[in-house]
Amino acid sequence: MRFGSFILLYSLWKLLRIMLAASVLMAVALAVCKAGGARRWRLHLALLSIVPLACLTGYSKIFYRGRLFLLMNQMQSRITEEMAAGYFLVAGFLAAGYVHRQKELRRWLHGLPYLETKSDVPEGRGPKIKVYLSKECHSPFAGGIFRPYIVIPQIIKNSLSKEQLAAVFYHEALHIRRGHVLLLNIYAWLKIIWWIHPLIYILEEKLRENIEYSSDEGSVMLGPLGPYEYAGVLLKTIGIKRQITLVKEGISAFQDQRYSVLKKRMELLAVLEQENGTRRSYQKKTYRSAVLTLLAAFLTVSFIGATSMPRYTKMKEIAVYDEKLHPLTFDLEKDGFQAKAAYDRFYISKQELHRLTERYKPQGEYVIFSYGSIIKVPGAGGFGQAARVRVGDPSDICLMGRQEWPDRLMEFVMKYLI
Repeated sequence: MRFGSFILLYSLWKLLRIMLAASVLMAVALAVCKAGGARRWRLHLALLSIVPLACLTGYSKIFYRGRLFLLMNQMQSRITEEMAAGYFLVAGFLAAGYVHRQKELRRWLHGLPYLETKSDVPEGRGPKIKVYLSKECHSPFAGGIFRPYIVIPQIIKNSLSKEQLAAVFYHEALHIRRGHVLLLNIYAWLKIIWWIHPLIYILEEKLRENIEYSSDEGSVMLGPLGPYEYAGVLLKTIGIKRQITLVKEGISAFQDQRYSVLKKRMELLAVLEQENGTRRSYQKKTYRSAVLTLLAAFLTVSFIGATSMPRYTKMKEIAVYDEKLHPLTFDLEKDGFQAKAAYDRFYISKQELHRLTERYKPQGEYVIFSYGSIIKVPGAGGFGQAARVRVGDPSDICLMGRQEWPDRLMEFVMKYLI
């Protein structure tokens, strides 16, 4: 196999296994969000915050067992170099487009006047938030991780009172200080890497919905307006003009044009009015929510780490394939067969080979025994040794492994770079 082909195919095999394993956590998060209702937004936001950890689940050995192993290998056998090149070409275009849009947005921001409103913008830990004034967009929005910013449309500034504008500042500043903008940027890159996976798009919409609930409540509890007055600001900004904005991935907008989301935001504000909570009770809830999110993340990482393979593992098991590379078994010894394997030799008795072929009915004249493979993601490996044995004649053995310099180079790349 050519070096370029190896890089493409192995990288896509690894990515697909991680993505399929990650689907479990993603599906759980989506199911909880669907079943919980808007009032459980704290739980939803905690789950959506740990979804990026799903990138690690593909390393867990729980996704490398029994029939799942056979299914994954069947999928792997259908992946071609053209498919891998096409996948990464699309991902590359998406990444280039994202980086370009971010640069264009920054260039646009540098041309805007800087709004001095130190008393109205809540500060906190982290970089200072810059506020810009724009005549081109009609919805306040926030962005930036290391250089955070808020953009306030001129028409909004002219239409709101000082207290109403301060409530908008609180809303957008909370998106930055609570890590919402960081999460949106992480999801933006997940959409690029997993562009083929529908769940990541759905979960990003759920994330945007729940961060709005979070900032709405925070703006009411910490800002100058009560729930009903704040709801009036929401309706007023929507009534001024429909949203025209540069807002894309990684940025949060004050206006959400989905009627269902706006209705839920209003309902949650009405609940806030009825509960008549205090700033202290809100801060306690926020603290508990942060602690539970960190605990959930810690437990998730611990579980993944406890069940995962090392950075790379040299497999002791002997896997068996037929002549067309259809997998027959992952662990020859576990399935009750005996064979002796070393890098420079392989032996299986005639009786054992006969039992093996009787059970699995392999296609073709030969059976291939693979061992000593390097595995980084369960089910995605390479190198090691392979012995091709003729069905019915175990003395007809051909060892297929090589150790030329291109093989050693590819082995190094596989271990340490991809």
